[in-house]
Amino acid sequence: MSLDFPTVAVLGFLLCVGIALGFSLLLVVLRGQPVLRLWTLSLWALTLGVTLLALRPYLPQVPAILAGNAAMAACAVLLLRGMALHLGQPLPAWRPLLLVAAFMTGIFLFLVPWPNLVVRLHVFSVFAAIIDGWIAWLLLRHAPPQQRTSCRLAAAVFLAEGLLYVVRLFLPVAADAGEDIMRTGTPMFVTYLAGVMLELARCFALVLLLVERMLVELRRAARIDGLTGLLNRSAVLADGQLQLEQARRHGTPLALLLLDVDHFKQVNDRWGHLAGDHVLQHFTAMLQRCAIGRVHLLSRYGGEEFLLLLPGSSGNEATALADAIRHGLQQRPALLDTGPVAVTASIGLVLDDGRTDLSGLIALADSALYRAKAEGRNRLVAVPTPA
Repeated sequence: MSLDFPTVAVLGFLLCVGIALGFSLLLVVLRGQPVLRLWTLSLWALTLGVTLLALRPYLPQVPAILAGNAAMAACAVLLLRGMALHLGQPLPAWRPLLLVAAFMTGIFLFLVPWPNLVVRLHVFSVFAAIIDGWIAWLLLRHAPPQQRTSCRLAAAVFLAEGLLYVVRLFLPVAADAGEDIMRTGTPMFVTYLAGVMLELARCFALVLLLVERMLVELRRAARIDGLTGLLNRSAVLADGQLQLEQARRHGTPLALLLLDVDHFKQVNDRWGHLAGDHVLQHFTAMLQRCAIGRVHLLSRYGGEEFLLLLPGSSGNEATALADAIRHGLQQRPALLDTGPVAVTASIGLVLDDGRTDLSGLIALADSALYRAKAEGRNRLVAVPTPA
């Protein structure tokens, strides 16, 4: 089979259908992904556009060309909108729609009143280059820190595709092409072939964006407590040790608070576990409100125990924060369906001694917390680290 315009058109059509089917199957597995839904729709729109343009000789020419270009424009807008959503960036609908209106106006003018294939090709190339450049700019400008690898690779693919369309603006079109896109000449044929390959690369880039985002979300889920949204135990131990080492390198103080919700078992026994969950969320909100503006690590250390690490805080500052937490809890009871419930906390405080590791400091704070409970709860006890 010779590699000519009809052959490339067939290959492009089969590629579009295969990729659209693949993304559709992926959408069945990942149903809750609106970005994937938009990108899948864009691929089906691309397939429709390629089909209509390929069947142009067998269909009414003007409707087929207009419908085919409209489908290609829909593909571009859906792709752009999905990218903005993936990056969490607002995209007013009027901006891409205004660009589509200008594009379709150009296609219509140089198809009906003044038929000119060359100008239509230029209109399409300018439109596609703008969309590709827009998407690449979004990827480079708004890439989340943990997803920069996939965003940069995808941006490179879209920039390459945009550059291809810019180059196409300066390529000659065969003089005898007339209105037949299949007879535009060898230079244009090469760009069509490159476009097929870049389309495949673009789809791999979209998959890469989705995969890296899911990996980031999985890593985050492995570090976060599902009920409170705070760091879990393993995450705070890892991050806390790094904070401790950094504080010692810089010669700055570090305080550690271990907090326990008083009589939490009674809440569960009396009002049920849903009420207990609400109390823990209320307690979390109070800790976050009091710690705001301070450098800190806050974690649900286990059950009803919470760990608050305060790099750069002295003993007096940590004591003042602990008192603010206790007083805040006294002033704001948890509001359950059955009415307000008083929540108090016992707190153990320990300061970094420059030698004990994080686990040792937590053990010392735990002993202080035990004393606070033994002395009547709802109080702060500080245990000095051993010399």
